[in-house]
Amino acid sequence: MSSLDRIPRTRRSIFHNALAREYGLCGRDKFERGVSRFFHIKQLLQDPDIVSPHRKSISSLSTDSSERFLLAGSADGTVTIYDISKWGWSKSNSNNDIGSEQHSHAPVAKSVKVPAVPNVLQLPAGHSSSITYTQWYPTDAGVFLSGSSDGTILVWDTHKMKPVLRVRPFRDDSTAWISAHLRTGGDHSLIAAGSWYESEIKLVDIRSGASSHQLVGHGSGISALKWSNNNPHVVASGSRDSTVRLWDIRKSGSGACVTVLDREQGPSSVDCSSLLSSSSFSSSSGLARVGYASDYSHLRRQPTSARNHSIHVRSLPSNKKRRRHDKLAPAPNNYDHVQYQGARSHRTGHVSGLSFFSSGHYLCSVGGVDGELLLWDLRSGCLLPSKFLAPGKLSAGAPKQRRTPILAEGSGYTDSCNKSSTIWISRKGVLHGYSTEGGTPKQSLKGHLTHITSVETMEPGGKLLSGSADGMILAWGQPREVMKCGGVTTKINIQEDMDDW
Repeated sequence: MSSLDRIPRTRRSIFHNALAREYGLCGRDKFERGVSRFFHIKQLLQDPDIVSPHRKSISSLSTDSSERFLLAGSADGTVTIYDISKWGWSKSNSNNDIGSEQHSHAPVAKSVKVPAVPNVLQLPAGHSSSITYTQWYPTDAGVFLSGSSDGTILVWDTHKMKPVLRVRPFRDDSTAWISAHLRTGGDHSLIAAGSWYESEIKLVDIRSGASSHQLVGHGSGISALKWSNNNPHVVASGSRDSTVRLWDIRKSGSGACVTVLDREQGPSSVDCSSLLSSSSFSSSSGLARVGYASDYSHLRRQPTSARNHSIHVRSLPSNKKRRRHDKLAPAPNNYDHVQYQGARSHRTGHVSGLSFFSSGHYLCSVGGVDGELLLWDLRSGCLLPSKFLAPGKLSAGAPKQRRTPILAEGSGYTDSCNKSSTIWISRKGVLHGYSTEGGTPKQSLKGHLTHITSVETMEPGGKLLSGSADGMILAWGQPREVMKCGGVTTKINIQEDMDDW
């Protein structure tokens, strides 16, 4: 008896069936039955809408402003473009049946993987390592950006599928796993870039490739970056030091830090208990009553040491004020006064994902060794007491995951138009959709073979796009079949679901 035969049939994965077929341990009919059984048990989409040529993990997804083109980055070091509109699909026959035609989207362009180019002045033809970041230019589909674990960010010409600019924010060759995000509001030329091994955030102008200034305050490497949706001057960052910080880029250095989101810190300007009432979220007038500032300046708090220092200086005689002030004032290169060593956004571990709601009033963060999902109210700076649990009373995110796909849909809470908000987060191979009130997921989408690595939304069609380590890209539309299991509603896309693609 072989090692494959010792595995029960119900526990065999599709990879075991493929291995058995490769070594001649099962025939063609047995192999097809095993694959069909696996697809039935795992509730998979039997015909993905998007045909991916990648054999490695899909690390990043991005759609353009017109929601027509999809940008996919892979761990194989290549970037692929798809036309996901109704003009980009092609017909194919299933199981050699003439009458069973299916619509699929094949890639329209793909980059190439090239060897590493150590010369900074030389423009490579592609990336040399796995892709960690992709994003379309907000106003022009003829330009897109990609970042790689080789430490470089490339600006591409879509028509020629060739890079036109190479940006290397961190000169050290050991820096890798670039976290970057292009500003979507205001002037669309500024990138916030961070490295897993560097604590500074670099602001880079893609028109020249030069770094304008840097943001200093984190105690360890940067793991997540996200620009605010309603303020082009504010960027949020998550770090390996377990903290989430808000920055105002109109300042530089340590002075740019607006606040550190502290789970133990009380509200700075508004009582959290008043924000939890449904009336606070029922209308736009409720948002105005709490006095929310779009630049988050109300969250800035003065360090305790600085407050004590100012009181002590005022109590000194006039002839000693200046000498005492010069002695106690921090040096220009001393950033201890913004470290807030006692502040922790997550208990332990790094922040693996960030996402703003469209209103800019709320921020979601996930991370820590337990994969905890937190919801922050930026009008008060406090942590909302919403607990998000996956089926089985597990944490919402997978523990100790370097990057967790998270996507916030809606304005935050149910508004006057009764439009609900959803937090999409992946845990292994399942995409869970949570309401902002917390609890267990209200939707669970199953379809990938392994853990999901990226999530993107398509606003006009209400679709979700997800990429996984299995190399597949799945499109989730309005479900037709609902199945309840263990109190959780599982919605499955079926191929007969009509759409306008």
